[in-house]
Amino acid sequence: MLKLATVFSGIGAIEHALDRMHVDHEIVFACDNGDVELEMPKVKVDIDAIETELKALKKEVKAFSLDSADEESVDYAAQLDVMLAGVEGELKKLLERLEVSDDELKVINEALGDVDRILKSSMDATTVSKKKKYKELLEIRNDSTSDKAKLFFLLRATLTLINDKIEYDSEPLKIIAKSYAQSIKKIIKSGKDLSERLDMIHNKLFYLNTNVELTQLDSYEARKKYVDSLYAGKESQNKVKQSYMANYKISEKDFHWNVAFLDGKQYEGQVDLFVGGSPCQSFSLVGKQRGLEDTRGTLFYEYARLIREIKPKVFIYENVKAILSNDKGRTWEKMKEVFTDLGYNVYYTYNGKPSVLNARDYGIPQNRERMFVVGFRQDINMIKEFEFPAPIPLEKKMQDFLLDNVSGAYYLPKKGVDFVTSEKNLTKRYTQIDGEIALCQKKNQQFNWHGDFVFVEENKDMEKTMEDLEKYFLSEKVEKYVMATGTKNFYSRPKTDLEVARPLLTTMHKMHRAGVDNYVHTNGRLRKLTPRECLRLMGFCDSFKIVVSDTAMYQQAGNSIVVDVLIAIMRQIFNSVAEDELV
Repeated sequence: MLKLATVFSGIGAIEHALDRMHVDHEIVFACDNGDVELEMPKVKVDIDAIETELKALKKEVKAFSLDSADEESVDYAAQLDVMLAGVEGELKKLLERLEVSDDELKVINEALGDVDRILKSSMDATTVSKKKKYKELLEIRNDSTSDKAKLFFLLRATLTLINDKIEYDSEPLKIIAKSYAQSIKKIIKSGKDLSERLDMIHNKLFYLNTNVELTQLDSYEARKKYVDSLYAGKESQNKVKQSYMANYKISEKDFHWNVAFLDGKQYEGQVDLFVGGSPCQSFSLVGKQRGLEDTRGTLFYEYARLIREIKPKVFIYENVKAILSNDKGRTWEKMKEVFTDLGYNVYYTYNGKPSVLNARDYGIPQNRERMFVVGFRQDINMIKEFEFPAPIPLEKKMQDFLLDNVSGAYYLPKKGVDFVTSEKNLTKRYTQIDGEIALCQKKNQQFNWHGDFVFVEENKDMEKTMEDLEKYFLSEKVEKYVMATGTKNFYSRPKTDLEVARPLLTTMHKMHRAGVDNYVHTNGRLRKLTPRECLRLMGFCDSFKIVVSDTAMYQQAGNSIVVDVLIAIMRQIFNSVAEDELV
């Protein structure tokens, strides 16, 4: 029986892949916090606050490094030093852009009073969200702050007024807006970015200090109880865990909240296959591409640490293609160094190029490119060199995965469903649901409800279909938006009913334009994809239970690995190792 473990487990792509392959396996542990974050102090988007926090964090990280007795903690402190140096360098550039002369300072002081008046008057006639935004700005306002902080505040307030289309009569404010017209957005963006990066470093330091606390506890059970207590009251927020627990067999004691708090030594020697991919936002082209300076990016180091501690026979790592180009390729070079140092035979090229696999090349009509790395422990008995799977012809279109594309003539009545899904018939292999390999065909098997079946949504007639799909159709106003080509510097060619889907996004519930998201027509009406259709386009059979809201399911589907790609990789892994190594 294959022993499986996953981190950043999501909705269990590798678990579902092994189920589809009929590989007997046991889940040793899984880990995913479902984007539930612990509440941490936030650094204000204010120059003085950023400078003060930077100094405090440098002092705290230095103290942590001096107090740390183990090499691993010192290494983490060194990572934080690199991140802090990056913040310090960017802050220096920002401060240079905020240098003011005596004449400019006079205008700034005159404008400060006007901003108070304008923001307070605007709060009386605006939305709740804007009131909150103006209130936060006024809370930052302080006459005792530095000149640079005053200017930054004014630029932030001015940009807010411009974006909210609020007219104002302040001449000093107009002078400032005109003087910084070409740079105001970049300056504010830089300040927000610095604030976020300090938040991340603060969070990482909290994790390190928490791990020190965990080492004082005398058992793995006590440590897990401590970590679970940090997330007390947030259990219902972890929608990923809800989906995972509803679809796979795993004990509560072996599902973990946070990879940074997970000590892999408790599972050393117990895992055959270890699968994960550190969060892609810090590398994704859709994100800010901070790479390994982002704490989500540094979770890559946690994945590598767990490989060292668990010592699995085989690991599979997945991430977005953009890791290759992040920081002009330096991020990927560093990651390769880390993989090489693990003591595994590591594979990350295909035909002489980085092993970027596209879902459309492995049976799923979705343009979804992902980077994969596969590693084999050096003592594993390999019978042939591992090679990434070769592409296969795409035989299906996105339309084949839609709910309104199945004939109702082949659905079983309730009595038939009860028979086919009974535990006895499934166990004795009289029936099979969503199988990858068909059972042996027998005479008249489909007449007595024996053999192979697939789960599909009920679709008796088009009227029932339209009723099921009604909430997914777009209103006239929304349709006009999604079919637009874009605004300002963003242009996308709107196109619907694609045969090969665009990459499914974690944010697709927000419905981007038709040049980014996928839309289809049913009976002449435009609609978005349903959660079930998104799961199908990720390779999940209809036996996968949906137990969360549509919004959560869209996010989870868009964050998953395509099951069919993992199946193709697993076949190559099984072909490369001796038969008794993994099963």
